[in-house]
Formats: sequence, structure tokens, C-alpha cells
Amino acid sequence: MTKSQAQSYGRLTFDIARQDLALSLLEFGRQAELSVLVRKEDVKDLIAPPLSGRYYPWEALSVLLRDSSLGFRFIDQNTISVGPGLPRPVYKRDSAHPAPEEDLVPPQEIVGWVPAIDEVIVTSQRRTENMQTVPLAVSVIRPPYIRESRIYDLDDIGTRIPGLTVSSFSLGQPTIHMRGIGSGDDGAALDNSVAMFLDDVYVGRITAINLALFDVERVEVLRGPQGTLYGKNAIGGAINVITRNPSRQFEMVGEATIGNYDRRDFRAEIGGPLEEEKLLGKLSFHSRRREGWQESLFLPGEDQMDDNNLSLRAKLLYQPENDLRFDLIADYSRDDLGSTGRIPVVGRVPLRLLDETGQPTGEAALPTDIFTALGGSVRRAANDERGFTDRDMWGISSRASWQTDAGQLLSVTAYRKNSFAWAEDSVALPNDLTDQQVNSVVDEDHQQFSQEFRWLSPDDRRLRYVFGLYYLYEKTHRVETFVFPDRAAVTDQNNRTQSLASFGELSYRFARGWDLKLGARLTYEEKKMDQLALSGNAPAIIREDFQLTNKGDWTDFSPRLVLSWQADRDLMLYGSLSRGFKSGGFQGAPGTRELAERIIRPESAWNYELGIKSQWWEDRMRFNLVGFYTDYRDLQVVQFVTEGNFGVFRTSNAMSASLTGVELEVVLNLWHGLELSGSYAWLEAVYDEFTDVLGRDFSGNRLRQAPENSFDIGVYYERPLGEGRLRFRAEYRYQDESFREPDNRVTNQPAFDILDASVAYEQAEGDWEITLWAKNLLDEEYISHLYILGGNDYALFGEPRTYGVTFTYNFQ
Repeated sequence: MTKSQAQSYGRLTFDIARQDLALSLLEFGRQAELSVLVRKEDVKDLIAPPLSGRYYPWEALSVLLRDSSLGFRFIDQNTISVGPGLPRPVYKRDSAHPAPEEDLVPPQEIVGWVPAIDEVIVTSQRRTENMQTVPLAVSVIRPPYIRESRIYDLDDIGTRIPGLTVSSFSLGQPTIHMRGIGSGDDGAALDNSVAMFLDDVYVGRITAINLALFDVERVEVLRGPQGTLYGKNAIGGAINVITRNPSRQFEMVGEATIGNYDRRDFRAEIGGPLEEEKLLGKLSFHSRRREGWQESLFLPGEDQMDDNNLSLRAKLLYQPENDLRFDLIADYSRDDLGSTGRIPVVGRVPLRLLDETGQPTGEAALPTDIFTALGGSVRRAANDERGFTDRDMWGISSRASWQTDAGQLLSVTAYRKNSFAWAEDSVALPNDLTDQQVNSVVDEDHQQFSQEFRWLSPDDRRLRYVFGLYYLYEKTHRVETFVFPDRAAVTDQNNRTQSLASFGELSYRFARGWDLKLGARLTYEEKKMDQLALSGNAPAIIREDFQLTNKGDWTDFSPRLVLSWQADRDLMLYGSLSRGFKSGGFQGAPGTRELAERIIRPESAWNYELGIKSQWWEDRMRFNLVGFYTDYRDLQVVQFVTEGNFGVFRTSNAMSASLTGVELEVVLNLWHGLELSGSYAWLEAVYDEFTDVLGRDFSGNRLRQAPENSFDIGVYYERPLGEGRLRFRAEYRYQDESFREPDNRVTNQPAFDILDASVAYEQAEGDWEITLWAKNLLDEEYISHLYILGGNDYALFGEPRTYGVTFTYNFQ
């Protein structure tokens, strides 16, 4: 390959301290996502200079080897051999920190990169590992994909990960399901089935879980029960958001986006050394603003479904010694949104019409017919009450790490606080038109403190282990008001949760390529909730006045067993058995004292999993396949049971359910610059035995938000153009029909598909980049959330076609 061809792959950011050459080469391989082959005796007692900045990989390696007599050669698609006698670059002048363009000339014998799949590094098992060697169903989303696909939050991730669906009732009330396992009750005393972690810190409350994704190193999505390696247990899966660390060199990035619906986004990052290499700092800023895409028929001048977010993050990294490190992280996010107009999509129960004085006319009509007669459509909502969403979130966490010859001791201490206020017109029609009139208002405050201690053995042992202790305290105060004409019903819940756990996992390599992992978690959790209900003589939802205090505690032991066989570098087979647990609690918004007094039993699940991780065709194709069966017990199922024109919330435990599925992920590099990728999930998730509190039998029905088929297909192409690179990305996503109620005859969410695309041009040095992008390119009208009220279905629709241009500049 010529120098210009090699450089068409672009520069990477390297950040490697002065240290032993062996350690520097390992770190180089990790940061460049390349494998380095070198003999121990060739690097013994050699020291490599520090490396910090943006380099082509061959340039970075040349700097590290500068003070040695070693050379290097690319021997296959992503493997470099380092040793004496191999080609060395020509150094034009003697400089401790050569400027690559001026000082380095690549040796003619260097073999260029053959198209190969990038190595994906994960820390899902609390160690830095190649994803292909981790016996776990895990998917990773990384920065180039996040940026070019315009991924802002969890809603954008949902259809891109096999088995994961996200459906948001509002920004602060997403329902997240993994393999059919998810939470629907947003009461103050019930937990999420799919856990969110931000830099190792559990984000406990549903109103705080859908946070802005910016300045992110990667997002790791783990499917299936987690708990033997994590502070907080998760019965359905875990979403780990790992943010970027500050660099050892000064860096500053600015980005601006303009688009339709008056989109105006800005992002800025600045960071670098504050005290030589011991103290590093970074500050990130992200502002996102877009006008609403939904016109309001009865609120003049108001466009609904807007976007308005401001997010900040600051990081300090202090490393006084090589074996001691402290990280301090603070973040803040503010959301200020208008109404989210609901649309009636299925009419079954006619609504009584009212005259100008508010009295029944004697006539009735379906809400869908009324909506159509008013001139309503997906882009034109008919609510006449202004809604809003106001949310403030902030958190601070510290990580202290002490590395010894015997292992690593890590402490993670965190505090987070969230305030959420929300109001919406629930019936999607003018209040004075029918006798179905109710508005929902939520005011919630949540705070949490967590402390985790973790001890990790060294990586280079046949017997490796992780042990941990975890403590969590949560306080959630949630007030919900249901506003009817001339009256209102209120439910006030104040819950305190304490969770204690010890967890750990042993991994033993008992033969070449064979590993046995044995882990367990012991959890104790207690909850105490004071609640008050005032019916206000309302016609539904809160049926009577009451005040009481609930208490509950639960203890659980959850084991995990994994057997894996690394047949060779490109093939691994594994089988696992794990148990998941989610503690019990108390129903949200109970309509009667009897419902409020009921204790919702904890959930448990046994998950059986077989998987294969493989790479073929000289590392040009990745093929990962997993099959699973989950025996689920005591599912916590919330229903809005229709009574008259409204209904009552009822949460109950389904006795058992069976979840069977297959998940496939494929990446294929056909030739230089062209990459195809895709994922597919097949899921059969049904209630084995479920009779709800009203005696209705739903056994054999499918679980909610569990589509049978879903897939994602992407194409990525890049090629040199002028003094830079042109990149093209397109992605097609499909999700099958799914259900929102245990009664599968009602409230069915139709199948939908979405096409996204982007074209980017990056300057050769990586100093600037311009991207043209479009989401929902075919302008598909699709339902993002669906609910039932008074026997009729109402929907929130996903964003229409949005497009824009983004300009990014690196000041370095």
C-alpha cells in the first residue's frame, strides 16, 4: 500500500504514558484495535516515550519504537509483528516528539491494512477484553456510529439492538423491555427490569433513565440476567454507558448542527493536562433544540413534540502514582419540553357528546371518528390543554483505584438527584366535547446514594476472580394528579429503599481454551412507603380516600455458571445458566385501599443460554449467534383496567412465563471500504399461567412489548476523496407487531420500519468533518407508544422525516 492509501484510514487519537515498551505496545494495540506480536526478550528493559495526539497507526508505532532497534510489519488484516530486523521508518530529524507528516517516512515494505473487522473492546465483565472472547450476549455501540446515526437517547437505541425495545410514554417514563422482560408500573416502589449504568453508577429511577448520550466512549448492552459482576442486580439486562476520559494532550472540539423543524444543536469539549500527566481534566457541553413537528388544532401557535435539552459533564483524573488513580465525574441535564399530542387510533367504545353547556346531547361517537371530523391527523393533534415536561438531573461520582501485584481495589461512590414534572391531556380531544375528560399531572423527586467496593485479581492468572460489596439508598416522592372537570384525584407516594448485596465470580482456565466461571449474588432489599390517596369524588382511577404505610423486605441468592471453549483465535462456544431477581414492592397509583395494601411479589428468572462467537474469511466476517430459554416467575404486570369511560390501575403477578429466542449479529467486510452489518432477533414470549386480579385468564398470550421478529440491516462505505475521506451510511430497521396488554385482542402496536442515512466528508488530518444526515428518510408514520383508556386505544407517534447538516472541528 502507498502512504496515501494507508492514510485513507484516518488518524486515531492515542494517549499512552511513558512506561515499559511492552506495556506501551499492549496499550497501543488496545487503542488502535490491532493485535501486536512481539517476543518478551526483544522488549525487555526497554522504555517507550510518551505518545499523545492524533496519528495514523503506523506513525504511532514508529514513535513508540523510535528509541529501540526494533521494526514492524503488518502481517495480516489487523496483526502487526514487532521485532529486530523488520522494516523501520526513516526519521528525517532527531526530535523527541516528531511531527508525523514532516519527520516520518513509512518503509516501503510495510504491508497496508487488508479490509478486516474492527476489534471491539468491552468491560462488561469488569475487565478490558475483546468482545469476541466474552461468553455473554453483549452488543456495543461506538462513537462514529452514534454520531453519524444521530443517536440521542435510549429511544434511538431500541430498534438497533436485538431483543431490545424502548417505548416512551413521555421523556421521563420509558418502558424498556429486553427479550420480553420489562417494567410497566412507574410507581415509587417498583424497580426497572433493565438496569441503566452511567460510568459504573446504577441509575435507579425510571424518570432518570432516559438520559442524553453525548461525549460517550461506547454503550454496552448486555442481554439476560446480570448481577454477579454488577453493583445492582438486573433481571432483564443492563445498559452500560461509558463516557470518554480526558486526554493527556490538549483537545478542543466544536460541533454545530442545523436541520428542519428549526433544529439547532451545539456540542463542545475541552480538556487536557492540568498538572503535567498527573492531573487531567475535561468539560463537555451539549445543547439540543428543535421545534415541534405536530400542529395543535386548538392551541394557536403551539407546535407539539419538540426537543429542548441542555447537558453538561465534567471529569477530573488524578494519578499521583502509576498504581493509584482517582476519577471525579459530575454531570447535569435539563429538559424543557412542550406537549406530546396523543392520537386516538382504535375506537371501540363510543363517547357521549356534550353540548355548549356541558350537558349530554344524547348522541355518541367513537373517538377516532370525532378526531377525524375535527380535521385531526398524525401531524395535527386535537388536545386543547397545554402539556409540558420539565426535568432536572444531576449527579456526582468518584472512583478510586489502587493497583497492586495481588490485584486491584476499586471504590465507586455516587450521589444522584432527579426532579421530574409532567402534564398531558390524556384523551386527545377537546375537554368540552365529550364526557371523557382527564388530564394527568406528575411531580416527582428522586435521590439516591450508592457505594460499591470491588476487588479484581490480576488478568494473567489461570484463576481469576471478582468480589464486590454494594449498598444503595433511594428516596422517591411521586405525586400524581388526575384532573377531571371540576374535580381532581390525587395519589401521593413516598418510598425509601435500601439494598445490600455481596457478589462475585471465579473464572478458572482448567485446560487450553477451556474456562469455567462460577458466580453468585446475595441480595437483601427493604422498602418502606407512606402513601395517601384522595379521590375528590372523581369518576375513576382513585376510588376512595385512604392513608397507610407499607413495608416489605426480600432476600435472594442468585448463582451463575458459564462454560466456554475458545477453540481458536476466531471461534468461541459457550453455555451459561444464570438466575435473575427483581425485588417486590407496591403498586403505583392504587385506586383502593385494598390495592394499596397488596405486596407485589418479587420476580425471578432462570436463563439458559448457548452461544457462538466467530470470525471468518480472514477476519472479514463476524458471526455471533445466541439461543436462550428463560423460565420467568411472578412477573409484575400493570394493567389499566377499563371501567366506564376511564379505568383503574391494577398491578398483579403472573405466575409464570416462558421466553425462547434466537439472536444473530453479523458484520461483513466485502472489500476495501465496504462493510455490511445486521442483526436479527426471533422471540417467543408467552404467559404460561396468568390469571389477573379480576379472574381473567391470559395464559398462552404473548408478553407485552415482545415482537416476534425484529431486524436491523446497515451498509457503510468509505473511500478516499481529494485530501480526505467520503463516508456513506444507511440503515434499515424493522420491528414486528407487538402487544401492550396481556389481553392480546386489544391495544396492538403495528409493525413498522425505518430508514436512516448519512453522508460525511472528513478532512485528511481529521481537523474537520461535515455530515449530511436524515432520519426516517421515507417519512414513515409509526406508533412509538400505545395505551388504552376507556376501552379505546391512543398513541404517540415517532418522529417524521428529519434531516440536517452537522459541522465538526477539532482544535488541535
